[in-house]
Amino acid sequence: MTLAMPTAIRNYNHDSRLEIDWSDGHRSHYSHENLRVHCPCADCRGHTPDQARHITGKEDVRISRIDPVGNYALKIAFDDGHETGLYNFTELRETFCECPEHVGVSRQGR
Repeated sequence: MTLAMPTAIRNYNHDSRLEIDWSDGHRSHYSHENLRVHCPCADCRGHTPDQARHITGKEDVRISRIDPVGNYALKIAFDDGHETGLYNFTELRETFCECPEHVGVSRQGR
């Protein structure tokens, strides 16, 4: 399977959502809150499942910056000061996506 690449990224702080258009034609939707509480960094996720933190209280968090990391990820910074999460394209496209096609799909590992 060929890795889908982002072709457009739109951040809407007024309603706390992010959209990404992918090279395979898919359009993904994400809430800022969901991206923040499921941050993939080691501080949030831990090195083992029992070390994972349960993050709450991020309903009003906004994305402050999005930086590409090579050809495989986005580094997303939030206005609560958290900026260590690298969101790889595969997880963004398949795991984090909240579009109608993916809603209700099992979110194992999150």
